[in-house]
Amino acid sequence: MRFSILFIGLTLVLSACAGQRQASSPTPPLLPLPSATPIPAVATPVATPVIIASPTFTPTPVTYVVQKGDTLIGIAVKYGVSVEALQAANGNVQPEFLSIGAVLIIPGQEGEPVVSAGVVPTPVPIRLNAPACYPTPTGAIYCFVEAQNPLAVALENVSARITLAGADGLPLASAVAYAALNVIPPGGAAPLAALFPSAPDGVAATGVELLAASPVDPSAAGHVLLEIPTHRGAASGAGWVVTGQVRNPSATPAASAWLVLTLYDPSGAIVGYRKIELAGGLAAGAAREFSISAASVGGAIDHYRIAAEGRP
Repeated sequence: MRFSILFIGLTLVLSACAGQRQASSPTPPLLPLPSATPIPAVATPVATPVIIASPTFTPTPVTYVVQKGDTLIGIAVKYGVSVEALQAANGNVQPEFLSIGAVLIIPGQEGEPVVSAGVVPTPVPIRLNAPACYPTPTGAIYCFVEAQNPLAVALENVSARITLAGADGLPLASAVAYAALNVIPPGGAAPLAALFPSAPDGVAATGVELLAASPVDPSAAGHVLLEIPTHRGAASGAGWVVTGQVRNPSATPAASAWLVLTLYDPSGAIVGYRKIELAGGLAAGAAREFSISAASVGGAIDHYRIAAEGRP
């Protein structure tokens, strides 16, 4: 009996000690990325600023956004270029037809961007949302960014660098993301995505920086703007299916045409997107029915955006 009592007492003491050791061990910090399963994501912690040392930017044209009271000759003088060169670089724009909000390309010597004394080149003012990143069961990380075009002109060749950083804000990995749309229309938006096949250890924050965005030359015939007059979306498993009609209102046939479906969670973060090509393109003035589906790699789907574009 005495041996049993001693054994029970010793067991209780050891259990208490083990409990104390477990309580004193710090809990490993959770990766601040939403779950890869299609369930509502846990609230995202406060983001840590990402420190990016000496980023290398893709060459982009020097541009100027026309302001109220601007004149073509005034802009030319400001950047030290001739009015003729400014007109030639912008589809022979006429001085009397300058529109507030229009984006002008500033030419330089032999096509190089000009940098005049005292003038700092202005990047295209495109808006980039904070990256929404999701781990996958295979150990990869998908990151999405939305690019919004607030200008009165269309933008093309949009790309950005997405960076994963540690708790100290220093970069651990980065990847270039490209817009799903070749051309983002005025007031429009497009998703950008980057895949990190192997997630680095210690990811605690994300960052994004614009690499390239060019105003579309209005005189060029490189794209066809398509319309989606009607559409309807419905949940389907872990994704959504959107059906509707796409139309080509222009006099130019679209030899190639694409649809882009972007999915969002209740906070407005992108949780997935899909781009498909419409077989056979779309003739001038023609319309056709479509169906497109996409799955979420993040949380619950709250709403979607559907866009279409074509090329001659």
